[in-house]
Amino acid sequence: MSTPYLFIDSKQVDSKTINIEDIDDIRHLYGPLRVKAGDFIYISDNKSFRYRAAIKRINKKEAILEIVERRPISEPIPRITLFQCILKKTAMENAIQKTTEIGTSRIIPVISSRTVADIKDNDQKMQRWQKISDEASKQSKRDFKCLIGQPLILEDIDTDSYGYFFVPYEGIPAAAGDDKRLEGISSASEIGYLIGPEGGLDPRETEFMEKRGTELISLGKNILRAETAAVYFLSIMDFYIRSSK
Repeated sequence: MSTPYLFIDSKQVDSKTINIEDIDDIRHLYGPLRVKAGDFIYISDNKSFRYRAAIKRINKKEAILEIVERRPISEPIPRITLFQCILKKTAMENAIQKTTEIGTSRIIPVISSRTVADIKDNDQKMQRWQKISDEASKQSKRDFKCLIGQPLILEDIDTDSYGYFFVPYEGIPAAAGDDKRLEGISSASEIGYLIGPEGGLDPRETEFMEKRGTELISLGKNILRAETAAVYFLSIMDFYIRSSK
């Protein structure tokens, strides 16, 4: 069984011990995972440190851990933000889960002209999307959670905040130099990319984004589902970033 991994608030940590306060985490450790005194788990405070800790005491209401090892953590650079046009339920959840596992720093839901899914239950959807991302962050043992931002209208995206901003778009042919545009991305501190909805972006929207200084880029001759494109392009960027370090 894989060693359990949790995120906590730094206020739950003192010099030697960690007090798990989230009742769902306690129940998960005590119930399905069946951890007991002496077992080890890994913990991130999502701020400064990652811990290896031993269970000191656990029951249905509390979990007290003893810190065995503490190491500093820092956010990966460049930070990558996915601007994902809102997809139908399963597709949106898959895009959030898989891009979180790969390492996107933040996901912003986007409303475009062809967005089919509504967000009338905005708070409920946001809470569910964040929970899916949190679980994926734990599963992949990230140092930091991936945060889900508030939805934006496509025209309100601030592309100027990013050293690079890409828009994968099936409406342009693959170009021989497409990969060359990714070679310098490891030097940026912030990278953004926009993935369209089911049916793709409206040509007027891609023209608008191009005028904002973004890079329109092809993902090849095959037409990908939106959630596949989100994962595929992030994987490409991750490869270029890691191979240049």
